[in-house]
Amino acid sequence: MADIIEFGRRCESLKSEKDAEVRRRKVEALRKIFQCTRCAFKCAKCGTQLDEGDRMDGKYAGPYPFCRTCQEEYMEYRARRDGVQDRPRYYWHNSLWMQVWDSWLEHQRVLDQYRRSKEFLQLVQEVEDLLGK
Repeated sequence: MADIIEFGRRCESLKSEKDAEVRRRKVEALRKIFQCTRCAFKCAKCGTQLDEGDRMDGKYAGPYPFCRTCQEEYMEYRARRDGVQDRPRYYWHNSLWMQVWDSWLEHQRVLDQYRRSKEFLQLVQEVEDLLGK
């Protein structure tokens, strides 16, 4: 009989450990999205820490927080994409450089969609409930 009781306790312990692991993964998933991919204090493109003077106003205000260098690159990218500027400012801003910006912006667009998905919003609600308890 003692073996049965011990087995029951062990099963509960394993379930508790599994639940804790699931909770940890949920919190970690949100941390990555909000702290890593949406940090307002670092450049969204290169990850450099942003200073007060890094935000630039211009014709092409960036959709994400950029450092001065990435903001200038974004402005050139947009000017070239919109046909306002024909030639690259620097020789290394070639067609592949344009593709890098295209793919990076597409990645950001999909991340934004993911953050608005019903499953992600459900995860946010579940973690809020976990932390509220």
